[in-house]
Amino acid sequence: MSYVQVNGVRIYYESRISGKPPLLLCHGAGQDTISWRFNLDTFADIFDVYALDLPGHGKSALAPGGAIDDYTGFLPYAAGFMAELGINRYTYVGHSFAGGLGLHLALAYPDRVDALVLIDGTGCPSKAWGGDAFSVVSVNPVDWLEVNFRLICGPQTSPERAEEIASDVRRCCAPEVALGDIAAFAKTDLRDRLPQVKIPVGFIHGAEDWSIPSELGRETQALLGGKTVFKLLDEAGHFPHTERPDLFNPAFSELWRELTSAKAG
Repeated sequence: MSYVQVNGVRIYYESRISGKPPLLLCHGAGQDTISWRFNLDTFADIFDVYALDLPGHGKSALAPGGAIDDYTGFLPYAAGFMAELGINRYTYVGHSFAGGLGLHLALAYPDRVDALVLIDGTGCPSKAWGGDAFSVVSVNPVDWLEVNFRLICGPQTSPERAEEIASDVRRCCAPEVALGDIAAFAKTDLRDRLPQVKIPVGFIHGAEDWSIPSELGRETQALLGGKTVFKLLDEAGHFPHTERPDLFNPAFSELWRELTSAKAG
């Protein structure tokens, strides 16, 4: 359990360090580092892992201006976190909303990010959730997320695991923070900028995820300017790393081997 000051905000993080290449690990909307509880050993087999709680999430303090509702507001904390630790280059893994953050990070700091892995992520979430799709969420975003999280788990996911994922959002952040995450994600469309991303990018996507369909991940993959690998997990929904770690963990290890060895596309 560790903290670091990033742009004046006390940021909580967990790490697994043994002299391997560094990995910045970032949770999805309304979540925190606990969402990686089934995967840290797998990541630590390959990387020195640095998993943070974004401002206002989990054990991290709220940003001075309150909840952040745009990726440009999150960037100084993601990039600044690694800079505060003295890490200049790293791989980035992010789930859902944080996949979009990773793409923004690679575009804003191309000299810092070596590779990306997006878990049920896309560069064009506004195609699924843009416009007025979230106009009703502001009434009670945490309730909405809790219900939605249950619904976007795959049908093969145990009710107990789906309940864990759904109810955890009540612990992770305040309603305005959850709403900010959703707003940042829902208005994003990076399709015209994706060819600028030349680094290797991997995708792991739950086949049963109807909220961010795998087709949006594939569309992002097709527009990128570098090497890519895509893994579709047939028995998982929007949270494959938590719903089915038995499938996700070996898939991640295989994806990383492919992404860093033979040419992919």
